Amino acid sequence: MTTPACFRSACVTGAVALMVAACAARDGPAAPGYATILTAPASAAPSHPVRPAGAAPLEVDLANPDADTTRDAMALDRRLRAEGDPDYVGMRIVRDPAPRYAFQFSRDATSRLSHVTQDARFLAIDGGLPRDELQPLFDVWWARFAPHRIAGAGAVMEFDGVVQIQLTIDQAQFETLSAAQGWSIPERVQLLYAPRANPHAADPGLASQVRVFPREDRLPAAVLQAALSGRLILRDGCFRLQDHGDGGEPLVLFGRDVELRRDAEGYLVVIDPHGRQARVGERIVWSGPRGVIDDAAGVLALRAACGSEPIVAVGEPESAVRFGARRAG
Repeated sequence: MTTPACFRSACVTGAVALMVAACAARDGPAAPGYATILTAPASAAPSHPVRPAGAAPLEVDLANPDADTTRDAMALDRRLRAEGDPDYVGMRIVRDPAPRYAFQFSRDATSRLSHVTQDARFLAIDGGLPRDELQPLFDVWWARFAPHRIAGAGAVMEFDGVVQIQLTIDQAQFETLSAAQGWSIPERVQLLYAPRANPHAADPGLASQVRVFPREDRLPAAVLQAALSGRLILRDGCFRLQDHGDGGEPLVLFGRDVELRRDAEGYLVVIDPHGRQARVGERIVWSGPRGVIDDAAGVLALRAACGSEPIVAVGEPESAVRFGARRAG
């Protein structure tokens, strides 16, 4: 069977899911040659130690000021808030190098603190903005990003005078979206971009065997850390799960940066840039459960190519053998 041109171009751009789905739809669901792989020898455990042998523990002084100082500092913080100074930002612990309580004002900190205390245990710091000034800015941009599924986490950083939003897409993807939406990001909105998306998806030589290689189009905002397991299989060109505890053979959705290729022994393998990998046909472990967004590109491609059955998002799966070796390392 000739490799469809759209599969080849999809591998170059990384947008394999939609492009392969288009090929499947054009050629028809009964096109010959799609593979079925129900079992494979387990991946070899890594031969090198997972953790550096004899690595010294990281020593960090996390000590706080003593109980009496803490009590007095909290009382002073309550007083400053009650007095309603519009420039009062808040109290925090600094280490210079011993731990001390610092009281921060957006301006004239030394003068303002001296009006309420001469206690040498406490430090005055200029900078930042009160939370009440920053929260509306955070709320506006969080709500603006939410429909596009690009806001993963965020915080009001009053001591730094900014709001911070962690994005689920990389900088290039954001700039494209921002230009299309006509956004102008304020100086006090600090964006933390996701790492650049992996441009590699599926080996184009597998186009005649795999209907679709569906991947998430964004990094997840958060990932639950339960170790879930099952057997990753390929049936008639569609990735599915067996032996996962809930019965049936749900369809599989992979993480944004997972690749599909053959390993050195010729077995079909999924691998991510961080080295997690698993052969198609072996038991896998993944962190979850993870949500599935019905109108996401990878999900729509999977539905178009493989049907309407339940979907399990396995993110970046790892061979159960390799997972066990890593845990024991």
